[in-house]
Amino acid sequence: EFMRLSPRRVAFLLYLWQKILTIMRKSIITLFILAVTVVSASAQPRAIGLRIGACGFEADYQHSMEKNQFIQGNLGLDFGYNANGVPGVKAAAIYNFIWARPAWTDKGSWALYAGPGAVLGYVNDDVHYKAADGRNVITYLDNGFMLGICGQVGLEYSFWFPLQLSVDLRPVIGMHINGGYTSSN
Repeated sequence: EFMRLSPRRVAFLLYLWQKILTIMRKSIITLFILAVTVVSASAQPRAIGLRIGACGFEADYQHSMEKNQFIQGNLGLDFGYNANGVPGVKAAAIYNFIWARPAWTDKGSWALYAGPGAVLGYVNDDVHYKAADGRNVITYLDNGFMLGICGQVGLEYSFWFPLQLSVDLRPVIGMHINGGYTSSN
């Protein structure tokens, strides 16, 4: 025999069905927005990331200029010698050239790159050297602005999904403009 439903049960089932449709509609819209975001992010010539080094870490931004060139900007904390317990701040801008794309793996892509750049910042260094008499050690607290040029050479691997890992070497030649002082120990 056919089951009879009271008007109250019918109203409740209609209410429940409307809630299920609303949740499904929101889920489909959310999944669509997520898919469009992932596809558009992987198609962009830009990348952001984190650079971890011997003296600190930096936020990293890369922008592709042409097929084999990209600019890179970094802003980060420099722990260096950390003379006064407060990390320094530095920024770098590098123009990189990709000079080789070896086919070492089936998935993803490899690239070797190098380029010149400039670095500036405010750093805190604690420098020690021997005095002219050869016995006393002079301590010089170097707190001030830093300006320099750099060169970068690196190897990167771009996965088949939106992730890239790289290893690089970035020596800096520069000068400190400071208000430091000397004291002997």
